[in-house]
Amino acid sequence: MPRTLYVLKLLLAVVALGAVAIFVEWDAIAAAAREARPGWALAALLLAPLNVGLEAYRWHRLVQRLTPSLRFRDSLAAVLSGYPLGLLTPGRVGDYVGRALYLRDVPPSASATLTFAERMATLACCLVAGLAVLPYFLLTQTDLASLAWVTVLALGLLGTAALLVLLIRPRLARVVLATVLPFRRLRRILAILDRFTPRDATELLGLSALRYALFSTQFVLLVRAFAPGADLLVAYAGVVLVFFAKSAIPAITLGDLGIRESAAVFFLGAFGIAEAAAFNASLGLFAVNLLLPALVGLPLLPRLRLQRMTSPVLQTEAVEA
Repeated sequence: MPRTLYVLKLLLAVVALGAVAIFVEWDAIAAAAREARPGWALAALLLAPLNVGLEAYRWHRLVQRLTPSLRFRDSLAAVLSGYPLGLLTPGRVGDYVGRALYLRDVPPSASATLTFAERMATLACCLVAGLAVLPYFLLTQTDLASLAWVTVLALGLLGTAALLVLLIRPRLARVVLATVLPFRRLRRILAILDRFTPRDATELLGLSALRYALFSTQFVLLVRAFAPGADLLVAYAGVVLVFFAKSAIPAITLGDLGIRESAAVFFLGAFGIAEAAAFNASLGLFAVNLLLPALVGLPLLPRLRLQRMTSPVLQTEAVEA
Protein backbone atom coordinates (compact mmCIF):
# COMPACT_ATOMS: atom_id res chain seq x y z
CA MET A 1 0.00 0.00 0.00
CA PRO A 2 1.42 3.45 -0.90
CA ARG A 3 2.78 5.35 2.10
CA THR A 4 0.37 8.26 1.60
CA LEU A 5 -2.64 5.93 1.59
CA TYR A 6 -1.32 4.11 4.65
CA VAL A 7 -0.94 7.40 6.55
CA LEU A 8 -4.43 8.44 5.47
CA LYS A 9 -5.95 5.18 6.71
CA LEU A 10 -4.08 5.54 9.99
CA LEU A 11 -5.28 9.11 10.44
CA LEU A 12 -8.85 8.05 9.69
CA ALA A 13 -8.58 5.32 12.33
CA VAL A 14 -7.29 7.79 14.93
CA VAL A 15 -9.96 10.35 14.07
CA ALA A 16 -12.75 7.75 14.12
CA LEU A 17 -11.61 6.32 17.45
CA GLY A 18 -11.21 9.80 18.91
CA ALA A 19 -14.67 10.84 17.76
CA VAL A 20 -16.30 7.78 19.32
CA ALA A 21 -14.31 8.23 22.52
CA ILE A 22 -15.37 11.87 22.79
CA PHE A 23 -19.00 10.87 22.23
CA VAL A 24 -18.79 8.21 24.95
CA GLU A 25 -16.64 10.46 27.23
CA TRP A 26 -13.06 9.71 28.21
CA ASP A 27 -13.83 9.65 31.94
CA ALA A 28 -16.44 6.93 31.48
CA ILE A 29 -14.05 4.87 29.34
CA ALA A 30 -11.29 5.16 31.95
CA ALA A 31 -13.69 4.29 34.78
CA ALA A 32 -14.94 1.19 32.95
CA ALA A 33 -11.34 0.10 32.38
CA ARG A 34 -10.43 0.57 36.06
CA GLU A 35 -13.44 -1.44 37.21
CA ALA A 36 -13.00 -4.26 34.68
CA ARG A 37 -13.19 -7.86 35.82
CA PRO A 38 -9.90 -9.44 34.65
CA GLY A 39 -11.27 -12.99 34.78
CA TRP A 40 -13.63 -12.41 31.86
CA ALA A 41 -10.92 -10.68 29.84
CA LEU A 42 -8.49 -13.52 30.57
CA ALA A 43 -11.06 -16.04 29.30
CA ALA A 44 -11.32 -14.10 26.02
CA LEU A 45 -7.53 -14.00 25.77
CA LEU A 46 -7.21 -17.75 26.34
CA LEU A 47 -9.57 -18.37 23.42
CA ALA A 48 -7.33 -16.39 21.04
CA PRO A 49 -5.02 -19.34 20.17
CA LEU A 50 -8.09 -21.47 19.48
CA ASN A 51 -9.48 -18.76 17.20
CA VAL A 52 -6.25 -18.55 15.18
CA GLY A 53 -5.88 -22.33 15.19
CA LEU A 54 -9.39 -22.80 13.86
CA GLU A 55 -8.77 -20.23 11.14
CA ALA A 56 -5.57 -22.05 10.19
CA TYR A 57 -7.34 -25.42 10.17
CA ARG A 58 -10.07 -24.05 7.89
CA TRP A 59 -7.39 -22.70 5.54
CA HIS A 60 -5.47 -25.99 5.76
CA ARG A 61 -8.50 -28.02 4.72
CA LEU A 62 -8.96 -25.84 1.63
CA VAL A 63 -5.33 -25.79 0.51
CA GLN A 64 -4.95 -29.53 1.08
CA ARG A 65 -7.27 -30.05 -1.88
CA LEU A 66 -4.50 -28.55 -4.02
CA THR A 67 -1.45 -29.75 -2.08
CA PRO A 68 -2.28 -32.97 -0.16
CA SER A 69 1.19 -33.14 1.39
CA LEU A 70 0.84 -29.75 3.08
CA ARG A 71 1.51 -29.87 6.82
CA PHE A 72 -0.77 -28.11 9.29
CA ARG A 73 2.12 -26.23 10.87
CA ASP A 74 2.89 -24.67 7.49
CA SER A 75 -0.74 -23.61 7.11
CA LEU A 76 -0.65 -22.13 10.61
CA ALA A 77 2.55 -20.23 9.82
CA ALA A 78 1.04 -18.93 6.57
CA VAL A 79 -2.03 -17.64 8.40
CA LEU A 80 0.09 -16.00 11.12
CA SER A 81 2.36 -14.38 8.52
CA GLY A 82 -0.70 -12.73 6.99
CA TYR A 83 -1.76 -11.04 10.23
CA PRO A 84 0.90 -8.27 10.34
CA LEU A 85 0.34 -7.39 6.68
CA GLY A 86 -3.42 -7.65 7.07
CA LEU A 87 -3.39 -5.32 10.05
CA LEU A 88 -1.61 -2.62 8.05
CA THR A 89 -3.91 -2.75 5.03
CA PRO A 90 -7.59 -1.83 4.62
CA GLY A 91 -9.90 -4.81 4.51
CA ARG A 92 -6.90 -6.93 5.59
CA VAL A 93 -5.91 -7.43 1.95
CA GLY A 94 -2.33 -7.90 3.13
CA ASP A 95 -3.50 -11.20 4.55
CA TYR A 96 -3.83 -12.48 0.98
CA VAL A 97 -0.23 -11.49 0.24
CA GLY A 98 1.19 -13.03 3.39
CA ARG A 99 -0.40 -16.42 2.80
CA ALA A 100 0.45 -16.45 -0.89
CA LEU A 101 4.11 -15.68 -0.27
CA TYR A 102 4.56 -18.14 2.57
CA LEU A 103 3.22 -21.26 0.84
CA ARG A 104 5.60 -21.54 -2.09
CA ASP A 105 4.00 -24.74 -3.45
CA VAL A 106 0.61 -23.07 -3.91
CA PRO A 107 0.11 -20.65 -6.83
CA PRO A 108 -0.55 -17.15 -5.47
CA SER A 109 -3.71 -16.86 -7.56
CA ALA A 110 -5.08 -20.07 -6.01
CA SER A 111 -4.11 -18.89 -2.54
CA ALA A 112 -5.89 -15.57 -3.07
CA THR A 113 -9.00 -17.31 -4.42
CA LEU A 114 -9.22 -19.61 -1.40
CA THR A 115 -8.62 -16.74 1.02
CA PHE A 116 -11.44 -14.85 -0.68
CA ALA A 117 -13.70 -17.91 -0.33
CA GLU A 118 -12.89 -17.97 3.39
CA ARG A 119 -13.83 -14.33 3.73
CA MET A 120 -17.11 -14.89 1.92
CA ALA A 121 -17.95 -17.82 4.21
CA THR A 122 -17.31 -15.65 7.27
CA LEU A 123 -19.38 -12.87 5.72
CA ALA A 124 -22.24 -15.31 5.17
CA CYS A 125 -22.15 -16.26 8.87
CA CYS A 126 -22.21 -12.59 9.90
CA LEU A 127 -25.16 -11.91 7.60
CA VAL A 128 -27.21 -14.97 8.58
CA ALA A 129 -26.79 -14.34 12.31
CA GLY A 130 -27.37 -10.62 11.93
CA LEU A 131 -30.55 -11.05 9.90
CA ALA A 132 -31.85 -13.50 12.52
CA VAL A 133 -31.41 -10.93 15.30
CA LEU A 134 -32.30 -7.76 13.38
CA PRO A 135 -36.12 -8.25 13.57
CA TYR A 136 -35.88 -8.53 17.37
CA PHE A 137 -33.84 -5.35 17.45
CA LEU A 138 -36.40 -3.52 15.32
CA LEU A 139 -39.29 -4.72 17.47
CA THR A 140 -37.66 -3.69 20.74
CA GLN A 141 -36.38 -0.37 19.36
CA THR A 142 -39.68 1.02 18.09
CA ASP A 143 -38.22 4.39 17.13
CA LEU A 144 -35.89 2.61 14.69
CA ALA A 145 -38.50 0.35 13.06
CA SER A 146 -38.69 2.46 9.94
CA LEU A 147 -39.06 1.68 6.26
CA ALA A 148 -35.29 2.07 5.88
CA TRP A 149 -34.58 -0.78 8.30
CA VAL A 150 -37.23 -2.99 6.70
CA THR A 151 -35.55 -2.33 3.35
CA VAL A 152 -32.18 -3.28 4.84
CA LEU A 153 -33.72 -6.51 6.13
CA ALA A 154 -35.29 -7.40 2.77
CA LEU A 155 -32.17 -6.64 0.74
CA GLY A 156 -30.05 -8.47 3.29
CA LEU A 157 -32.17 -11.60 3.00
CA LEU A 158 -31.94 -11.61 -0.78
CA GLY A 159 -28.21 -10.93 -0.84
CA THR A 160 -27.45 -13.51 1.83
CA ALA A 161 -29.50 -16.18 0.07
CA ALA A 162 -27.60 -15.53 -3.16
CA LEU A 163 -24.26 -15.64 -1.35
CA LEU A 164 -25.10 -18.95 0.33
CA VAL A 165 -26.11 -20.53 -2.97
CA LEU A 166 -22.83 -19.46 -4.57
CA LEU A 167 -20.81 -20.70 -1.61
CA ILE A 168 -22.47 -24.10 -1.54
CA ARG A 169 -22.13 -24.48 -5.34
CA PRO A 170 -18.50 -23.57 -6.15
CA ARG A 171 -18.85 -24.35 -9.86
CA LEU A 172 -21.91 -22.15 -10.14
CA ALA A 173 -19.96 -19.41 -8.36
CA ARG A 174 -17.19 -19.76 -10.93
CA VAL A 175 -19.67 -19.45 -13.82
CA VAL A 176 -21.40 -16.41 -12.31
CA LEU A 177 -18.16 -14.60 -11.49
CA ALA A 178 -16.67 -15.38 -14.91
CA THR A 179 -19.82 -13.99 -16.53
CA VAL A 180 -19.92 -10.82 -14.46
CA LEU A 181 -16.14 -10.29 -14.77
CA PRO A 182 -15.25 -11.68 -18.21
CA PHE A 183 -11.47 -11.35 -18.02
CA ARG A 184 -9.30 -14.16 -19.39
CA ARG A 185 -6.84 -14.18 -16.51
CA LEU A 186 -9.64 -14.09 -13.96
CA ARG A 187 -11.38 -17.04 -15.64
CA ARG A 188 -8.15 -19.00 -15.40
CA ILE A 189 -7.84 -18.17 -11.71
CA LEU A 190 -11.48 -19.03 -10.95
CA ALA A 191 -11.08 -22.46 -12.56
CA ILE A 192 -9.63 -23.57 -9.23
CA LEU A 193 -13.19 -23.58 -7.84
CA ASP A 194 -14.06 -26.57 -10.06
CA ARG A 195 -11.88 -28.73 -7.82
CA PHE A 196 -14.18 -28.21 -4.85
CA THR A 197 -17.47 -30.02 -4.24
CA PRO A 198 -20.61 -28.91 -2.40
CA ARG A 199 -19.42 -31.13 0.46
CA ASP A 200 -16.18 -29.13 0.67
CA ALA A 201 -18.20 -25.94 0.64
CA THR A 202 -20.47 -27.20 3.41
CA GLU A 203 -17.42 -28.03 5.52
CA LEU A 204 -16.07 -24.53 4.90
CA LEU A 205 -19.33 -22.98 6.05
CA GLY A 206 -19.46 -25.25 9.10
CA LEU A 207 -15.94 -24.31 10.19
CA SER A 208 -16.70 -20.65 9.51
CA ALA A 209 -19.84 -20.84 11.66
CA LEU A 210 -17.83 -22.44 14.46
CA ARG A 211 -15.20 -19.72 14.28
CA TYR A 212 -17.90 -17.04 14.15
CA ALA A 213 -19.39 -18.45 17.35
CA LEU A 214 -15.92 -18.45 18.90
CA PHE A 215 -14.97 -14.83 18.23
CA SER A 216 -18.50 -13.70 19.10
CA THR A 217 -18.09 -15.43 22.46
CA GLN A 218 -14.78 -13.64 22.95
CA PHE A 219 -16.54 -10.33 22.35
CA VAL A 220 -19.28 -11.22 24.85
CA LEU A 221 -16.67 -12.20 27.44
CA LEU A 222 -15.02 -8.82 27.00
CA VAL A 223 -18.39 -7.09 27.34
CA ARG A 224 -18.87 -8.90 30.64
CA ALA A 225 -15.37 -7.84 31.70
CA PHE A 226 -16.31 -4.16 31.41
CA ALA A 227 -20.03 -4.52 32.19
CA PRO A 228 -20.32 -7.41 34.70
CA GLY A 229 -24.06 -6.99 35.01
CA ALA A 230 -24.74 -7.37 31.28
CA ASP A 231 -27.16 -10.16 30.38
CA LEU A 232 -25.42 -12.82 28.26
CA LEU A 233 -28.22 -13.20 25.71
CA VAL A 234 -28.55 -9.44 25.32
CA ALA A 235 -24.77 -9.16 24.91
CA TYR A 236 -24.79 -11.88 22.24
CA ALA A 237 -27.62 -10.12 20.38
CA GLY A 238 -25.70 -6.85 20.41
CA VAL A 239 -22.45 -8.49 19.32
CA VAL A 240 -24.18 -10.25 16.42
CA LEU A 241 -25.50 -6.91 15.18
CA VAL A 242 -22.07 -5.29 15.56
CA PHE A 243 -20.55 -7.88 13.22
CA PHE A 244 -23.54 -7.57 10.90
CA ALA A 245 -23.09 -3.82 10.61
CA LYS A 246 -19.31 -4.05 10.26
CA SER A 247 -19.66 -6.51 7.40
CA ALA A 248 -21.77 -3.98 5.49
CA ILE A 249 -19.44 -1.00 6.01
CA PRO A 250 -16.38 -0.63 3.75
CA ALA A 251 -13.06 -0.88 5.58
CA ILE A 252 -11.75 2.68 5.36
CA THR A 253 -9.51 2.57 8.44
CA LEU A 254 -6.61 0.36 9.49
CA GLY A 255 -7.82 -2.72 11.33
CA ASP A 256 -11.41 -1.41 11.09
CA LEU A 257 -10.57 0.78 14.09
CA GLY A 258 -13.39 3.18 14.82
CA ILE A 259 -15.90 1.30 12.68
CA ARG A 260 -16.27 -1.66 15.02
CA GLU A 261 -16.25 0.65 18.07
CA SER A 262 -18.99 2.87 16.61
CA ALA A 263 -21.18 -0.14 15.87
CA ALA A 264 -20.54 -1.54 19.35
CA VAL A 265 -21.49 1.72 21.05
CA PHE A 266 -24.65 1.98 18.95
CA PHE A 267 -26.01 -1.56 19.16
CA LEU A 268 -24.81 -2.61 22.61
CA GLY A 269 -25.82 0.80 23.94
CA ALA A 270 -29.30 0.34 22.44
CA PHE A 271 -29.62 -2.88 24.45
CA GLY A 272 -28.81 -1.06 27.68
CA ILE A 273 -25.11 -1.90 27.98
CA ALA A 274 -22.91 1.02 29.03
CA GLU A 275 -21.39 2.71 26.00
CA ALA A 276 -17.98 2.91 27.66
CA ALA A 277 -18.05 -0.84 28.27
CA ALA A 278 -18.99 -1.44 24.63
CA PHE A 279 -16.13 0.78 23.45
CA ASN A 280 -13.57 -0.93 25.68
CA ALA A 281 -14.79 -4.42 24.77
CA SER A 282 -14.47 -3.64 21.07
CA LEU A 283 -10.93 -2.30 21.49
CA GLY A 284 -10.12 -5.36 23.58
CA LEU A 285 -11.29 -7.66 20.79
CA PHE A 286 -9.03 -5.81 18.35
CA ALA A 287 -6.07 -6.31 20.69
CA VAL A 288 -6.77 -9.99 21.33
CA ASN A 289 -7.75 -11.19 17.85
CA LEU A 290 -5.79 -8.88 15.54
CA LEU A 291 -2.95 -7.09 17.30
CA LEU A 292 -1.68 -10.07 19.33
CA PRO A 293 -1.60 -12.53 16.37
CA ALA A 294 0.09 -9.81 14.29
CA LEU A 295 2.85 -9.53 16.87
CA VAL A 296 3.26 -13.32 16.89
CA GLY A 297 3.45 -13.32 13.10
CA LEU A 298 6.06 -10.55 12.86
CA PRO A 299 9.08 -12.93 13.05
CA LEU A 300 7.76 -14.72 9.95
CA LEU A 301 7.92 -11.63 7.72
CA PRO A 302 11.64 -11.97 6.81
CA ARG A 303 10.87 -15.43 5.47
CA LEU A 304 8.23 -13.98 3.16
CA ARG A 305 10.88 -11.89 1.45
CA LEU A 306 13.06 -14.96 0.98
CA GLN A 307 10.11 -16.94 -0.39
CA ARG A 308 9.37 -14.14 -2.85
CA MET A 309 12.94 -14.26 -4.16
CA THR A 310 13.25 -18.05 -4.46
CA SER A 311 9.77 -19.39 -5.23
CA PRO A 312 9.54 -20.86 -8.75
CA VAL A 313 5.74 -20.71 -8.52
CA LEU A 314 5.79 -16.95 -8.04
CA GLN A 315 8.30 -16.49 -10.85
CA THR A 316 6.10 -18.52 -13.21
CA GLU A 317 3.02 -16.48 -12.27
CA ALA A 318 4.92 -13.28 -12.93
CA VAL A 319 5.81 -14.45 -16.42
CA GLU A 320 2.20 -15.40 -17.14
CA ALA A 321 1.00 -12.00 -16.00
